[in-house]
Amino acid sequence: MWKWKPAGARPLRSVMACAFAVTACSLARVATGEEAPVAKHEPSKYEIIVSATRSAQDPVNVPNGATVVSGAELRRRGARTVADAIQDVVGVDTGDGSDNGARLPNIGMWGLKEFDALLITLDGVPVGGPFNPSLSQIPVEDVERIEIVKGPQGSLYGVSAFAGMVQVFTRQEETGHEHLTLGGGSFSTMHAQGEASRVLPRGFTLRASGMLQRADGWQDRTEGSVDRGALTLARDFGSTHASFDFVAYRDHQDWGTALPVDAGAPVPGFDLDRNYAVGGAFLEHRVFSEVVHLARPLGSGRIEHTLSYTRDNQISLRSFPGVDASTVDDYPSEGVLLAPYETTIFGDVRWLATPRLAGDHQLVAGGAVTWGRTVASGIGFDFDQKLSTYSATPGLATIPIGDHRSFGDRRTFAGVYVHDAWTPQPRVTLAGGGRYDNADEKLSAFGQEVGSPPEYTNDSKTTGAWSGDISLLARIAPPQAESDAVNLYANWKSSFKPAAPNLTEAENAKILEPERTHSVEGGLKLRGLDRQVAVNLSWFQMDFENMVVSTLDAGGNPIFINAGRERFKGQEVDLTLAPSMVQGLTLSGGYAYHDARFVEFTFVTPGGALRNVSGKRLELAPKGLFNARVAYEAPMRVGVWAASRSMGARAFNRRNTFFDTPFTQWDAGVHGDFAKASVSITGRNLSDDRHAIGESDIGDSQFYVSPPRRVSAEVSYRY
Repeated sequence: MWKWKPAGARPLRSVMACAFAVTACSLARVATGEEAPVAKHEPSKYEIIVSATRSAQDPVNVPNGATVVSGAELRRRGARTVADAIQDVVGVDTGDGSDNGARLPNIGMWGLKEFDALLITLDGVPVGGPFNPSLSQIPVEDVERIEIVKGPQGSLYGVSAFAGMVQVFTRQEETGHEHLTLGGGSFSTMHAQGEASRVLPRGFTLRASGMLQRADGWQDRTEGSVDRGALTLARDFGSTHASFDFVAYRDHQDWGTALPVDAGAPVPGFDLDRNYAVGGAFLEHRVFSEVVHLARPLGSGRIEHTLSYTRDNQISLRSFPGVDASTVDDYPSEGVLLAPYETTIFGDVRWLATPRLAGDHQLVAGGAVTWGRTVASGIGFDFDQKLSTYSATPGLATIPIGDHRSFGDRRTFAGVYVHDAWTPQPRVTLAGGGRYDNADEKLSAFGQEVGSPPEYTNDSKTTGAWSGDISLLARIAPPQAESDAVNLYANWKSSFKPAAPNLTEAENAKILEPERTHSVEGGLKLRGLDRQVAVNLSWFQMDFENMVVSTLDAGGNPIFINAGRERFKGQEVDLTLAPSMVQGLTLSGGYAYHDARFVEFTFVTPGGALRNVSGKRLELAPKGLFNARVAYEAPMRVGVWAASRSMGARAFNRRNTFFDTPFTQWDAGVHGDFAKASVSITGRNLSDDRHAIGESDIGDSQFYVSPPRRVSAEVSYRY
């Protein structure tokens, strides 16, 4: 039941030549010596994090809100999507469903939920390069750990990490741990995944993995399939460790529409489980990528190099029903068939050192280049959606073409950075750094309505700016209390990012003003009673300038504009208990208060009215988020768990005239881990709450809805 209630080729060759030259030089300098001290992750109760400093750290010593999610824990919980993986992290707002498909979420932190606001990386490589994050590239079934760092991270990671980051690391150390996993569940979901590794002659190690997934989808006409394969070849050349990754996959989703909403309630006649898209609507990614990682000792530390090339051949056919009916039965729908081809190259060289100079230092310095080009062509069309003849939804072949469109967008982000964490004495660490980034973008677009003259757009912008941070960590507990900690921290950060254009509507494509963030954060990290208790408290405020939002032009077409100024502030607290008197029991929970508001924002509606929403809450930004989880691992290697998450009321529109009602959703599961096999059974959204989890940037007043109750099972055999 619905539960809402009203309330260019030459630049490419040049970049590739420079990037691969660096790789060749690095390999040529291989020399005999000790193995490069590459940090390896060892799962434990409190984990290790590298994202916030690029060096292995206990999160309690990181002066920033940071969380680690274990891949082994995700497999025990039967996680199959990015939302499954991170939805129980305190303060994170996510759920399955977005303009990118039913299995791909939009992720929110600190009350900000914009697709391009966060840096998402896979083994150190930004997925999507300089464009929007491409979450289809994340192999959730193969995750070793996920690190979530909140707030601007531009001083280390550049323009894409200007409001936070999610770093995904896949399993690399699999020698002797071959396995085959089979599973299935609700909506005819089936998946198979396997891994194998071998030590080859001359010191090479080869790791191969593959995955197949099939599902019918919870909406009508929303079948999906994923085929993924990966190879990793690694070897030590004296003191240099080198690895090469090759990944290829095809991700196909039959497109399912969001639900149109008017005056805070679903438009009458629309059923959230039905699909009102044009017949044959779909999204598809065909991706292959190559990544080289190098690490070798240098001076008092090591030098690391990452180089990647990714090609994403996409095609999509999508349509969105409107909220204004021409009659009680006919709802106008707008659609687009688009075929983008996205090529990205990423290179990062960094030196990490631990010199001693009036105390201990953790120094990192380096440079990075991200280059991307997207070219696309397609058509736009319009048709009336008849609710009375839902089963006879028209296909594209029967709908007249409304317009022709094409575009080309090239972006180059280049930056140099330096950062140091200085510990002059055991109780104090001062850290800070800066990064200068130069962002260059060229955009050309063509659009022509049938029967009208063509429209051309050519725009370019080059922007250079600094990002920076400074932080203080004070260790209050005595230095000898290694298992306990009482740490206070404070930080200030600033980042910038070029704005993302709206490339779906070619005639409206333009490069907007860069976005900018400034934030302050303070908090307490406590660990006590021999690690039986862990508490994290934080307070933050992030001021945002020129945030890119979607609105409508005079013709009712979606456009992106700069939204003046916004402010995101709040507090977060999470508590973990692992009582020694009950071995295997873990209790955790947390609460986040987010106040996300427009400080200064006015815009004009399609009807010509001036709207001033200054002081209003951002749409679908919850004030209160609550998480709770209990897990018990019995001595016989059988475990059970249950998790719950709640959100307070959220505004449906920028004027804050309509709100949804609070909701609570919970999951539960059981798993066993034996000598040769493991098994898990998982139930998700067992409360069957169908709340809104995101708003479309393309369709007006369209909201994506949480999938219904579902159950899955999985068995894995190690051989």
